[in-house]
This record gives sequence, C-alpha cells and structure tokens, in this order.
Amino acid sequence: MASVLAMDPQLHSELAPHTVYGPVPSRRYGVTLGINLSPQGEKRCPLRCTYCQIGPERGPNRHVEFADLQRLQLEVTHAVRTAPLPIAAWVLSGNGEATLHPEFPQAVEVLLQLRAQLAPQTPIVLLTSGTELGRPEILKACGQLDEVAVKLDAGSQALYQRLNMPWQALDVAQVPMWAAKLRNAIAQTMLVQGSVDNTLPEEIAAYLKLLQQMRPQRVDLYTLARPPIEQGLRPASAAAMQQVADQINQLSLVVRVFADGLDD
Repeated sequence: MASVLAMDPQLHSELAPHTVYGPVPSRRYGVTLGINLSPQGEKRCPLRCTYCQIGPERGPNRHVEFADLQRLQLEVTHAVRTAPLPIAAWVLSGNGEATLHPEFPQAVEVLLQLRAQLAPQTPIVLLTSGTELGRPEILKACGQLDEVAVKLDAGSQALYQRLNMPWQALDVAQVPMWAAKLRNAIAQTMLVQGSVDNTLPEEIAAYLKLLQQMRPQRVDLYTLARPPIEQGLRPASAAAMQQVADQINQLSLVVRVFADGLDD
C-alpha cells in the first residue's frame, strides 16, 4: 500500500531571491534548506510546464548570470549555522534547472565539502527535469548526491509536449533511460486533471512502461498545491492518484502519494 501524505499549504510560490533560502517546509522532505543555482530573480529551465507556479521564462537564449560558487559557500555556511529549525535536507531547486549552471559539477563538490564540515548526516537532494543527464559530467555529479528526483509526468510524446513543453526537441523516453544509469534516482510525478489530464488510462499505461525502464528507487506522486500557469488545470483527485499508485505497486516499486485533503 502506498503511503499517503497531506498536502502542505505553506509552500513558497515566488522566484527565489537568493542563492540559498529557507529553511522552508517541503511536502516530501520536511524542513529543507533551498539552494538556487539559477539566476537570482529569474527562471531558467529547459521546460515550460503548464503547472509551474513560478511563471513563464523570458527565453532560453538570454544571457544571465548564474549563482557564484563563492557566494554559494558563504550563504550555505551562514544558513546552516543560523537555522532556527533542524534541517532535514539540502534541496537543489529554486528558480529552475540546477544542472544548467555552467559549473554544476563544481557546485556539487562545494556542497559535499560543506556538508562534511557542517552537517555530515544531512542528505543533499536534486530536483531536476532530467534533460541534462545525457551529459557525462552532469550524470557523474548527480551520482554523488544522496537523491536525484527526476521529473516524469508523461508517458507519451504528445502529452510530454503538451504538459511539459520542452524548449528543444527531446524524446520522452530519453530522460528515464539516462536516469536508469543512476543508483540514487527517484521519479517525481505531477498528476493533474482538467485542461490537461495525465491520469487517463492510456497515458498511465505509457507512463508505467517508462517507469519500468527507469527502475527508480522510489516514485513520488503529487499534485497541484499552488496556482499553475494554465488556469484550466486542477489538482488530480485523491482517488485518481491512489489508482495510479496501485498500478505502480504492481511493478514492485516503492511509491508515496502526496494528495490534498488526506491525512498523514
């Protein structure tokens, strides 16, 4: 049986103003320290997901300044030493796709060194679209983290184009194939209904085939907690989410469900 957790309504919905922010509550990881390697105050992501709460990007070809690694070191150190609450995890997320940082492998090394000095038992987690996992240096760096949560919302190419809207052409099956090379990958899946519905039987059947290829350590199912870009979207029902979870269980995969209106 999948574990079912309540939706946390206290989630930040604005662009991260700093390289490090929080502690902030997370539906999946508890009290976390957010790490934003994207440009401050600006979204930079290879996808334009219809449910994204941050809003649209100005365009992938604009010149932007990514997070400075020296500043990263200083801000993480200060945040950890002054945190008013115990931090359960450091989470690379923020204003977009962390692996787009031109020095992402070096950033991972900085974080690993800081973790060893400041909080040896705290896991470092990456939330990622997975679009950069085909680059050997990115895959290697991700392999050093405790958990890499890879986005997998669609099983069919048509739904991937409609729901996640990549800036550049990418086969929907490519990301799970890359992620299968990681020992620490989990699948993070946003389930939605309304103007786009990825809970339909034919879409879930295609999605399950990609999960079988990916063989993640765990699958996290969640739904909308904040207003999306596309107004016609609505959160997936608890019943629909549990039905998907039951099918994932049949693949002998661990699954967690984060649904609105359900008790812990």
